[in-house]
Amino acid sequence: MTDNPIDNPLSILWEDEHYAIIDKPAGLLIHRSLFSSDRETLVKRLYRQFENPPLPVHRLDRPVSGVLAASFSSEAAALLSSQFRNGQVKKTYWAVVRGYIPQEGVIDTSLKDYESGSIKEATTHYRRLKTAELDIPSRKYDTSRYSLVEVQPQTGRFHQIRRHLASLGYPIVGDTSHGDTFSNHHFSEHFQVEGLMLHARCIEFVHPITNEDLSINSPAALRFEKVFERFQWSGA
Repeated sequence: MTDNPIDNPLSILWEDEHYAIIDKPAGLLIHRSLFSSDRETLVKRLYRQFENPPLPVHRLDRPVSGVLAASFSSEAAALLSSQFRNGQVKKTYWAVVRGYIPQEGVIDTSLKDYESGSIKEATTHYRRLKTAELDIPSRKYDTSRYSLVEVQPQTGRFHQIRRHLASLGYPIVGDTSHGDTFSNHHFSEHFQVEGLMLHARCIEFVHPITNEDLSINSPAALRFEKVFERFQWSGA
């Protein structure tokens, strides 16, 4: 299930003749994959929604929601792709993690590339926005603690944010690949919230054709709204 039913059009956060910034629902693949039986993809929905559909310039994992840049032409795609490769696009994510993560920091742990097997440099900046401690026992502790974290990856490695936060001992809630199974079930059971708590909140770049400074935000996904209300995280 995605957080945007198939019959509903995808939300377009910003659009001109060259690009569209899409609000990607969680649970929706961008492209068809040999490793998935999913028939519905974001690209397929764009073809139904547009006569000349914009096609994604970068990727978001299936369980991740939020801002996704797409282009209406191969020329526009090449220009924006170059900015991504050169680190000129600023991406900001929200994540809910287990525990009280330090106030801020930089994670520069190198990560293994799963395709080539090589070790590549990876850098992630993070800043803690909110904390919550609830009177719900968790393992050997009398309470449960969580943090809302603002994350800005400086590189684009596979599952970088998820792997980096887990390496610090603060796995993202709902992460079935790099997270903590007990914590995931505990969170789902007590707060009735499902899915990976990682959301692409904002994308910022200079428009490659018009030179306009763009900063486009995605509103909090439904699962985040539920957590904000339950944890009393107003003004996030």
